[in-house]
Amino acid sequence: MSKRYRGKRCVYCGRPGVSDTGDHVVARGFFLPSERADLPQVPACARCNNEKSRLEHHLLTVLPFGARHAAAAHTLDEMVPGRLQKNARLHRDLLAGWDTRWLGAYGQPWVEQRILPLDSRLVTHLCEFMMIGLAWYHWQADLAPPSQVRAEFFSPGGAATFETLFANQRWGARLDESLGGGTFAYRAAQDPNAPSRTIWRFAIYGGLVMSGAAGQPTIQADAVFALSNPSPRGLNPVQGA
Repeated sequence: MSKRYRGKRCVYCGRPGVSDTGDHVVARGFFLPSERADLPQVPACARCNNEKSRLEHHLLTVLPFGARHAAAAHTLDEMVPGRLQKNARLHRDLLAGWDTRWLGAYGQPWVEQRILPLDSRLVTHLCEFMMIGLAWYHWQADLAPPSQVRAEFFSPGGAATFETLFANQRWGARLDESLGGGTFAYRAAQDPNAPSRTIWRFAIYGGLVMSGAAGQPTIQADAVFALSNPSPRGLNPVQGA
């Protein structure tokens, strides 16, 4: 590993001098091999890198089943079988929980939808890691503790509130990025008066459809929205929320 990332402050936990690796903020495993160049990297310690990697190893096996981006079929066919072979327990759990449903409207062709069990909190927790890393990569903004970060799948009403926040002209720096031909996309905005106050929208694999939005288990959502705020001491809410 390049000396560039050794002995630095860990972006995720904020501890100085403990980084020993350059972490790919958005894991290389999300992408086909031809799409892995120039992905964002930040300094990370072994503890944070291992915790994030455990989330990634699980989700990179499960999430491609719900992919809707242009390379969805290639991602599922080329990358998932080998991962399932290495994780027999997860393979058994997925087979046991596999289900299909037919969705559609009267007079319209119905579409077969595959249903797999997944704890949405695993996805949102990974998004919290990624917002911390991406804020540092793009803006050198510190979202590590004691800053507060939170990511959730939201109902359509909650998503509309976040879209209203993005439209608010008070925000300063903005991001609108798409990696790997739509494999992973994110938008973000930063408060010019408080660098650690940010808002985010993540779309994974073209917008995974997840059941169980925050507080509404029957609602489906296709994006993760997130926000960060400074330390709880003297914390002010995001305006317009």
